[in-house]
Formats: sequence, C-alpha cells, structure tokens
Amino acid sequence: MRVAIVGAGVAGLSCGQALLAAGAEVHWFDKSRASAGRTSAKRAFDGHVDLGAQYFTARQPEFRQQVELWQQQGLVARWRANLYRYQQGQLLASPDDQVRYVGVPAMHSPWRHGLDSNNFTLNSRITGLEYQQGWQLHDEQGQSFQGFDALVLAVPPVQAIQLLAHDDELRQQVPDSMLQPCQAIAVKLAEPVRHEATAVFVKGRPLGWVARDDSKPGRQTAFQQWVLHCTPEFSQQQLTSPSHELVALAIAELELLFQQEIKLLDSVHHRWLYAIVDAGQAAPGVLISRRLPLVLAGDWCLGGRVENAWLAGRQAAKAVLHV
Repeated sequence: MRVAIVGAGVAGLSCGQALLAAGAEVHWFDKSRASAGRTSAKRAFDGHVDLGAQYFTARQPEFRQQVELWQQQGLVARWRANLYRYQQGQLLASPDDQVRYVGVPAMHSPWRHGLDSNNFTLNSRITGLEYQQGWQLHDEQGQSFQGFDALVLAVPPVQAIQLLAHDDELRQQVPDSMLQPCQAIAVKLAEPVRHEATAVFVKGRPLGWVARDDSKPGRQTAFQQWVLHCTPEFSQQQLTSPSHELVALAIAELELLFQQEIKLLDSVHHRWLYAIVDAGQAAPGVLISRRLPLVLAGDWCLGGRVENAWLAGRQAAKAVLHV
C-alpha cells in the first residue's frame, strides 16, 4: 500500500510512522521548508527557539509509553518550569502538578527522529487532488504525484476544505473556524530578567503566555531568550501588523510583567495563522470518507494539544489500514 500524507506536522508524522511500522509505503508533502509543523523550532539567535508549541503533556497510556521511549533515547526531557500567573496587575506564583515535556535539543527532535528525507517533498503546497483507481496530487508549482492507494490530509481545517472538492459529505463535517491564529515573538535580551519565573500564564492582556526559552533542557545560552504568545483575539485583530510593532509590544509587556527595563539584542516574529484550538467548539474526531480511501487528522480533531495530534495520527493510520 502506498499512502500520501499531506501535512508533515505531528499528526501527519505520527500517522506515517505507524503506517511504516505496518509495512506501508509512505510519502509526506508539506508546504513548509521543514517537518514537524507547530512543533518545529525556528532557527534564531545562533540556535533554535520554540516559537510554536511550548511543551507537551502525556496523559494517555499509549502516548506516555512513547514519551518514555523518547526519554530513554535522549530526545525528550521534563521541563520543570517555575510557573507564575499574571492577573489584575499582580504576578503571583502558580505551581501545579502537571508534568511538562520538551523535545531535546529542539522541540521537533522526537517527531523527526529516524525519518528518511527521501520520503518527504517539502516546499510543496498541494492545491488539487484527483482520484481514479488511485490518488493523484498536484502542487502550486505544477508538479503532479500519482500512484497512491490512500490519502491522509493532516492539515488545518480551512486547508482541508479547499482540497475536498471530491467529497462534499466529508467537507461539510470539517469545522472551518476550529483553529485560531497566534502571533509569536521571541526576544534575546542584553540583560536578564531579574525574576525567578520561567513561564507565565497571562490574563487580561494582549499576551496569553510568556516563557524563558533558555530555561528548557538543551537550550542553555549566554543570554536570556523569551518567547511570547499573543491571545487568539489579539492575534486576529493584529493579523497584518508589521513585525516591529509586535516586537515593541512584546518588550512593553515584559516590562509590565516584571517591572524592569528590558534591553533588546535581537528578535524574531512568526505569524501562525492556524494555531490554537477553539475550546468552545466540539472536536469532530478523526474524519473518514465513506466514498474514498481518505482520512482527515490533526490536533483539532481531538480538541487540541500536541498529545492529541499524535493520537489523531495513530487513529488515522488505523483507519487507512482498514480502508
């Protein structure tokens, strides 16, 4: 069986790895320059910085077993964040019992481990699909790829809808507004923040999350590096704002949180158009076509979180094998 997977984020990679283990032939397509989606750390500040997923949890037994294996391989470590919350003008300690993990030395390390680059076509945005006794895929550069027995779309809902002209019934099940945007800013500081917090959940501000990236295992640097995530609402309002304005806002918010002047050495901004799952919408589950060998999977299928992206990929693999 030859399977095409459009989308090489966590769900797509998890699905493909399970299919490979079952003896299938797998090829991934992704519009980005690298795999791992929102867990892909960005090159910045002479290294990598986690501009997307900040950590992941392991609540389900199947995923806990996988995380334990990654820990033994040195690909994952526990992040013992010193948690605070900022609310109504106060920065207060907010410890909890949640175990948080990160990839080592970068967030994408466990997802990419052991994969053959020959199984990937990157920088390829798939724009059209055809099915005639097998799938044929077309990308925006005019290239065509054919000979696939089954297809997995592991992409955001809006992008999936654009590709589902052949299956109106399936298209109508996809929640097009399930994923919300996130403006992410990373800053490298000339002088350290004089506070013990390494992560802050923020309420009532443009930011929703602040974390000291160099506090994570495998990321120690000479200068402090902080990552700031804007709320979905603010991110949508400022969707086209220039990077320099958002970086200036990030610095002002850090100064407000920690009550000290912040001196910036460098910065990087990334606009995630589809990032945060809207918790107010019901998760549809992994979606399976009744007419075609076609499956849809992503974190949004199971309610968000990195763990659910991995689990959705596993469920999609099982569905493909039973098509």
